[in-house]
Amino acid sequence: MSAFSLTDPPVHLLAAFQQAFPEQSPTWLIRAPGRDVWIAAAPAASSQFTVAAPAHESRTSFNLRSAKLRRTVTQRPLPRWALYPAGVILILCHDGLDMDGLNILVLSEEPPGPGYDYGLGMAFAALWYEILAQPYTLDLLRDVVDRARREYVEA
Repeated sequence: MSAFSLTDPPVHLLAAFQQAFPEQSPTWLIRAPGRDVWIAAAPAASSQFTVAAPAHESRTSFNLRSAKLRRTVTQRPLPRWALYPAGVILILCHDGLDMDGLNILVLSEEPPGPGYDYGLGMAFAALWYEILAQPYTLDLLRDVVDRARREYVEA
């Protein structure tokens, strides 16, 4: 299975990425399978993950070490909306799907709440498999997000 790769992405996705990361153009554009969550991403110059979420008027940066402690690289608590993305990244890197840093913009049509948070996790899992050109199924993505929920978000 493949994420819905965006050959004709929503204009607001590209515009929001440009606003969040003016020095870059997105390398990957995906829509999470079965969800109204879109991601635009590009490699970062460092080993940190910077995630911009216009719906929250927020942006956060973390690396694997800070994410384990639920902290940003500046030692502030991770925003609640970033817990699923951070948890998914930690799970996948722990499973050997390591990746350098990324600049990521997330857009969702889903209202804030548990469904929105879960959708972010699904999108991040799909992004990882897409970038690493690894095969995956919807069930595999759900398993990764459920593990992130149990082992990270609710731990």
